Amino acid sequence: MGKGVFIAIEGTDGSGKNTQFKLLSESLQKEGYKVAEFDFPQYDQPSSFFVKEYLNGNYGSSTDVNPYMSSLFYALDRYHAAPKIRQALEEGKIVLANRFTGSNMGHQGQKFDRQEDRKAYYLWLTSIEFSALNIPKPDKNIVLRVPAEIAQKLVDKKEVRSYTDKKRDIHEADLNHLKRAVYVYDELCELYPNDFIKIHCVNGQELLSIDEIHKKLEEVVIPYLPPKKESLLIKSKDGFSITKAGEDFLDQAVTNTKGSVYAFKKTFNPVAAAAAMARLSRRFDDLRITLLDEFSGNPEEENDLLKRVVTAYGDDSVQQLAGIHLVVESASNLLTKKLEWGRLAAYLEQSTRYIYYDQKDKDGKYKYYIPKNLNQKTLKTYIETLDLIFDKYSDMVHKATGYVRQNSRTPKAEQDGAWMAATRAQACDAVRTVLPVATKSTVGIYASAQATEAMIMRLMADDLPEARETSKKILDEARKVIPAFLERADKPDRGGATIAYLANRHETVKKLADKYLPQVYPTNEEDIVLADVHPRNELDIVPDMIYEFSNLPLAQIQKEVENWPYNQKAEVMQSYFGERLNRRHKPGRALEKVAYSWDIVCDYGIFRDLQRHRMVSDLEWQQLTPRYGYEIPELIEKTGLTEQYIDCFDLSLELFSSMQKVGFGLEAQYATLMGHKMRWKVTYNAREAFHLHELRTSPQGHPGYRKLVNAMHEKVLNIHPMIGEAMKFVNKGEDPELTRLAAEKYTQYKLKVLEKD
Repeated sequence: MGKGVFIAIEGTDGSGKNTQFKLLSESLQKEGYKVAEFDFPQYDQPSSFFVKEYLNGNYGSSTDVNPYMSSLFYALDRYHAAPKIRQALEEGKIVLANRFTGSNMGHQGQKFDRQEDRKAYYLWLTSIEFSALNIPKPDKNIVLRVPAEIAQKLVDKKEVRSYTDKKRDIHEADLNHLKRAVYVYDELCELYPNDFIKIHCVNGQELLSIDEIHKKLEEVVIPYLPPKKESLLIKSKDGFSITKAGEDFLDQAVTNTKGSVYAFKKTFNPVAAAAAMARLSRRFDDLRITLLDEFSGNPEEENDLLKRVVTAYGDDSVQQLAGIHLVVESASNLLTKKLEWGRLAAYLEQSTRYIYYDQKDKDGKYKYYIPKNLNQKTLKTYIETLDLIFDKYSDMVHKATGYVRQNSRTPKAEQDGAWMAATRAQACDAVRTVLPVATKSTVGIYASAQATEAMIMRLMADDLPEARETSKKILDEARKVIPAFLERADKPDRGGATIAYLANRHETVKKLADKYLPQVYPTNEEDIVLADVHPRNELDIVPDMIYEFSNLPLAQIQKEVENWPYNQKAEVMQSYFGERLNRRHKPGRALEKVAYSWDIVCDYGIFRDLQRHRMVSDLEWQQLTPRYGYEIPELIEKTGLTEQYIDCFDLSLELFSSMQKVGFGLEAQYATLMGHKMRWKVTYNAREAFHLHELRTSPQGHPGYRKLVNAMHEKVLNIHPMIGEAMKFVNKGEDPELTRLAAEKYTQYKLKVLEKD
C-alpha cells in the first residue's frame, strides 16, 4: 500500500470503540506519529445516506434487509473515503478507522445461520471491497470483545446518535442481534487470525476500566507501527542542541552545517526551503534549527505548514522565495510575447535563427498554431494559406543556405562544423521573416511564485483565447509543484478580482481609444523615434555619481556641482564610467536616473529578440498588422528568391484581410509574418543601455536588430555624447559572414577546452 499502517477498531455496539479510538489516536500523536482518523459510517457525508436510512429502520428491521444489500450500503461509504485513506498511507501516516469492513462481517454476517454461508459472504464482501472497488484493506482489525449482555447495558446508557430520531438504531435495539454479532466476531478471530485480533475487555463479569483497555490496545498495536524517527533536536532551557541524526539531516539539506554562509542543496524540497526562509522574521534561531524543528517531515506536511506561513507572514513576500521551472510547448509566436511580458522572470525559447522550420509532424502538419474558434470556411483558407507559406519558406531556406555556402570566402579546409552552423544561421536570418506569427515555439520559464501567479492572472485576463487556455494549463501544472502559493490565483475574491480588473481596464481604455483617436496607419514617418529623454543634460547626474562618497544631502551636492566648470563635471563622469575592459564592466547605478523612451517601428522578428530584455519599463506593443509593410533582405535578392518572398507577404495580407472581414480581427494577427513591421514602445535607463546597445550590436547578432540598435545608439550619442561614447563596445558593423563565423568558431573552441578539462 504505502509507508503507513492501517488499523481498524472493531466490536459490537457498547464495546467502547469510540472512546478507545480517540484515546489511541491521541496517544500515538503524543508519541510523534502522524495519525489520520476515519469514523465510519461517515454520517456527515452524502455517501452514508443509505446507511442512515437502513439504521433508522426506513428499509425495515435488520432481518428484513438482505445482508448483501446492506453491505453494499456500507461499501459505498468506505469507497468514498478510500482515496483519502490511500493518500494518508502513502504519506506514511497511521490510519485509524473506527469500524470498517469487519463491522459488516460481524453485523451482517450474523444473519446467516451456517458457517459455510457466512464464509461465502465474507469472501464475497472482501472481493467486492478490496478487489473490485480497490478499497484499502486494514493491516489489522482489532476486536474489542464485550459479552452481549454487558454491551446491551452500556448501549442503554449511551446518548442517542444525532443522525436518528429513534431511541436506538436497529442493531442496538436488538439484544439477539448483539449476541449473534459477538459470536461472529469470535469466529472471525478464529478463522482469520492474521487479520483479526481479539482484546477481552472484561474480567469475569466485570468490565475493565477505560485505561486498562487502552493499555491492552496499545500493547497490541505497537508491534505493527513503523519505527519512530530519531530525534533531530534536543530542547533545553538554554535552547536547542542538534543530535547526530539532526546533523545527518542538515548535511543532506544544506551545503554547510556549521558556517555562517550556506545554500540549500538541490535535493532539498524547494517549497520547504521557501517556507523555512519565510519563518526568519518570526524565529530567533539559526535557520538550520528551524529546518530541523519544522521542516523535516514529508512534503505534504511542509505544504500545509507553508499555507500557514503564507497566511501569517504575507503571501507577496513569501511568494518571492520559491521559484518554478515551467515549459510551454507549442505556443504560437503571438503567445510567446505575452508569456514573456513579465519583467521578474527569465525566459528562453526556440530560435528561428538556428532551426529549420521545414519539418512536418506525424500528422503531416507544419509547426503552426490554429485558432480553435474559426469557422469552417476561414479555417480551410487559414490552413491552405499557411501551408503554402511554409512550403515556400522550406524551399527558400535551403536555397539560401546553398547560396551562402557556394559563395562563401572561407577556404575549403576551414569549412568545419562552425562554418556549417554560421552559414545556416546566415540563411535563416534572411528567410525567417516569412515565417507566420502563428509559428509554434517552446518557451522555458523560470519565475518566482509571485511572478508565476501574476503571469497566470495576466493571461487569464487577456482577450486572446490561446492565452486564456494556456493560463489554465500553467495554473494546473504549477499547482502540482507549489500549490500553497497558488491557492488564490483563481479564487473570486483574490485572483478573480484581479483578472476582472485587468480585463475591464483593458476593454474600457480600448473603447476610449477607438472613440477619440483616428484609426489610420501613418506613412512616411521615422521608424525610430527617441520620444523622451530625462534629464536632457547628461551632466545633471554628476551629483548622483558622487553622492555615495559624500556626507552631504543630495540637494547641497547639486548646489555645489551646479557651480563647477564643465571640465570638472566631465572628470567626475569619466571617472565614474571607469576603465572598461569588456562589455560586462558596467558603470554604477547613478546611470539608472537617466531614461530613454522610444517609439519604434520594426519587423516582428527584431521585436521578438529585443522584447526579452528584462530591465526595461513601459514595454507595450500595438496589435499586429501587415499595413506597415516589410523589407526585402539583401540575401534574398542575391539568391534570386525575391518573387517567392513577395508571394509570402501577399498571401499573408490576403489571409489577414479575409479574417478581419469576417470578424476574426484578433486572430488575424496569426497570419502576419515575422518580416511585417509593427509598432512598439519601450523605456530603459542609461545603465541598461550599456547592456542592450553593446550586446545587441555584437557580431553574432541578427543583422536586423544590429542595424536597429546602432541607429538607436546614434540618437543617444547625439543627445548624451559622453554616455554614448562610454559605451565603447557598441559594434558599428562588420561582414555578417565573417562575424557570425567568428562567433561560431569561438563557441567550438570553448567546447573543446571543456572537453579537455
